[in-house]
Amino acid sequence: MSAHKPLEGVKVVELASFVAAPTAGRMMAEMGADVIRVESTAGDPWRFYGANCGLPITDEENPLFDIYNLGKKDIQLNTKTPEGKEILFHLLDEADVFITNNRLKSLVRSGLDYESLKDRFPKLIYGLVTGYGQTGPDVDAPGYDGVAFFSRSGMLADMAEPSGYPASAPGCIGDGATGAALFGGICAALFDRVRTGKGDFVEISLFGNAVWLCGTMSAFEQYGYHYPKKRSEMGALYTFYKCKDGEWLHLAVTQHDRYWKPLAEALNVPELAEDERFANAALISKNRAQLIPLLEEAFSHFNYNEIAARLKERDIVFDRMRHYRELATDPQAVANGFVKEYIYESGHPFMMSMPPVHMRSVGETGPGRGPKPGEHTDEILKQLGCSEDEIVHLKEAGAVKQHS
Repeated sequence: MSAHKPLEGVKVVELASFVAAPTAGRMMAEMGADVIRVESTAGDPWRFYGANCGLPITDEENPLFDIYNLGKKDIQLNTKTPEGKEILFHLLDEADVFITNNRLKSLVRSGLDYESLKDRFPKLIYGLVTGYGQTGPDVDAPGYDGVAFFSRSGMLADMAEPSGYPASAPGCIGDGATGAALFGGICAALFDRVRTGKGDFVEISLFGNAVWLCGTMSAFEQYGYHYPKKRSEMGALYTFYKCKDGEWLHLAVTQHDRYWKPLAEALNVPELAEDERFANAALISKNRAQLIPLLEEAFSHFNYNEIAARLKERDIVFDRMRHYRELATDPQAVANGFVKEYIYESGHPFMMSMPPVHMRSVGETGPGRGPKPGEHTDEILKQLGCSEDEIVHLKEAGAVKQHS
């Protein structure tokens, strides 16, 4: 373990729920930041979401919560009470970064929006996640990643063939991508503060991030290359083919001159490389509806492992279309520490996905459980200078809650 991490000494206050904003805090904690999670006295709704999918949601074993909250301290605070709000301000007095995904109207109403805080905390980096941005007709609309990220961007409607149901949104991918981008923006603001001494406002929305990530698709559409695509309209050398054993292979040939002939040889159809209909990339694109069935037939004669070996020999880019259930044991993921095993108190082993950015100075980091609700309430209050009697009063007033 490294003796020093790049964000060591950075103090983060996170007033957030669900996944997108907490992802940024999780990544900062991984890099050594001291992250205090301010949770409502009712508890983050995300703590209870796993029950919808058959996952445990106990304080000791809550994998969906733990992925995005490992490494943080947790205080349960009722910021609607004067005492609770004052405690939050005391935390911000010592903070370098404030992360929130509370809705804009709520932030303004409670005096926790950037404009209300910037003069009182001029060095504070304020990180905000919204659903749809800070202006426009949908500025106040609530948004989860399945709606604001996947559906609004066109990803779900245009990934599936037009004749069937839309694809199902994969859980939290939009949240995770948005939180990771916010992490980068906050780190840039911290770097700039070293030079200027001033705080900054860093904002990202689920929809805005989706628009950025779908920039290629938007460009396609603006120049007449439309989605969704029927099978016969897909790129013949950059699409999916079913093998003899039922496995699907994702072929990704982008350099026709270099790989078209080796591909045809690997599939035992060298005559296709000599066929005038497919003589160059432009003709392959034009005649894709004719070529795709021919390649489907060729792939159908090979089991996946057989054709995989032949493609690998020729340095052709491909992979088997795998499933979510394989991620936890994928040898490449395990070897690189993309997933790491954690044994819960219940004895149940869990392969936890780890933050994707690795730094030599950070060294190896481990999995674990996230904080229990209000687990560090007393500890944090004592660090703020509260006496035992004051802590008892705050609890009796409903301003704070300590995990029992």
